Amino acid sequence: MNNAIKNIAFVSILLLSFESVADPWKKHKHHKHHKKEVHVVHHYDRHRLPDSAIFLAIAGVSYALINGRYYEERNDHYVVVEKPNKRRYRLGQVIKRLPEGATAVNKKGQQYFVSRGDWFLPTGQGRFVVVRP
Repeated sequence: MNNAIKNIAFVSILLLSFESVADPWKKHKHHKHHKKEVHVVHHYDRHRLPDSAIFLAIAGVSYALINGRYYEERNDHYVVVEKPNKRRYRLGQVIKRLPEGATAVNKKGQQYFVSRGDWFLPTGQGRFVVVRP
């Protein structure tokens, strides 16, 4: 009886393991290609940026471009952000006249003018300064 139990156990183990080792090279039978896993770094310490970092200034804001992602400096870190819009004007720039189609907007009792995402504050001398509201 003892031998019979050993034989049954041996055959059971053999049958259970046979399917898993029958064709180890064909793990995926659905023939779909899998994309490589991508690890997104959400922030870098300012002093530990990779050598491949490219520094840009867009609309008066400094960015680090790393592996196709934009990082904005905040305190001692660079934090991943959406691709910034390229603006025609930089913060603090003073212009003589508003761009065509600028719209007046009142915010907290102050009148601004907005055109294509750029905000302008009247200086009172017939000029306008580019601001971030």
